[in-house]
Formats: sequence, structure tokens, C-alpha cells
Amino acid sequence: MAGRNNSNLIVKFAVLCVIVILIFAVINIQIELNDLKNKKQDLIEQIGNVEDIIEEINIYLDAPITDEYIERVAREQLGYRKSGEIIFYNYLAN
Repeated sequence: MAGRNNSNLIVKFAVLCVIVILIFAVINIQIELNDLKNKKQDLIEQIGNVEDIIEEINIYLDAPITDEYIERVAREQLGYRKSGEIIFYNYLAN
């Protein structure tokens, strides 16, 4: 009888250990799932931002290239000026 009680106790203890391990595994999986959901939401937001940027770029690309546009780009981005034109910079304004 004592041998049977000991083996019964060992089986119960083993089953308890397996249950505890499974509970910890489920909790760990739930934490990882929540982290992945948060990362997915962040990536969806980033995709939306990139799509907005792409849309803005497409608008610029679809716009006709006029003389005014070329002049504005030359002035603003390349620092060009018309001949005889003097450009004043206000370094104090910010």
C-alpha cells in the first residue's frame, strides 16, 4: 500500500508540475501576442504615414513643370538668383 501511495503522489506531483509549466507557457504566449499586436499597430501607422508621403510625392510628380516652378526650385533649393538681383538674408529671424 505504501508503494502505491508513493507512486500515486509522484504522479500527482508530475501532473501538477506539467499544469504549472503549461500555465506559465500560456501567460508567456499571451504577453508575446500583446507585444506583437502593438508592433502590428505601430507598423500600420507607419504604413499610413509612408502612403501619405507617397501621395504627396505623386502630387508633385504629376504637377506640370512650369517656368514659375523651375524658378522657385532654383531660388529655394539651389540658391540661384536673377542677374543683377541682390538677396538679403535676415539671420536674426527664427
